[in-house]
This record gives sequence, structure tokens and C-alpha cells, in this order.
Amino acid sequence: MVTYKERQENKHSFVLLENGIPLGTFGNLKKVVDFLEGKDFPSYWTLIRKSDYPLIYGDYLVYKVKHY
Repeated sequence: MVTYKERQENKHSFVLLENGIPLGTFGNLKKVVDFLEGKDFPSYWTLIRKSDYPLIYGDYLVYKVKHY
């Protein structure tokens, strides 16, 4: 059984940057992709196959950071 404290310690957020300027923080990667809908950005299914962060695509960077 996972405790509340362990869940909070394992929580992550995704930070989206465009040319070094933060556009927002998101609770999951799907929300990042939805935010960039209509722009030249890969699909969610393409991104989840990548395990190394930051994800770099064109002018965009996606960092996975611990939630404090």
C-alpha cells in the first residue's frame, strides 16, 4: 500500500518552454500536447515513447520536474 506521503514525493509536473520562456506547467504530458494543439508539435503517442527529458522539439522544451 502506498501512503499519501509517498504519493506526494513521487509526483511530477511538466514545464513547457518556448525559446526559453515558460508557457505553463501541467500535471501530465497529454495536457501539454492539448495546449499546443494546432502548432507544429508531435503527438502524445510519439512523446510517451521517449524516456529522456527534457523533450526537445523545434523551439519547444518540455521538462519533467518534481512537484514540491
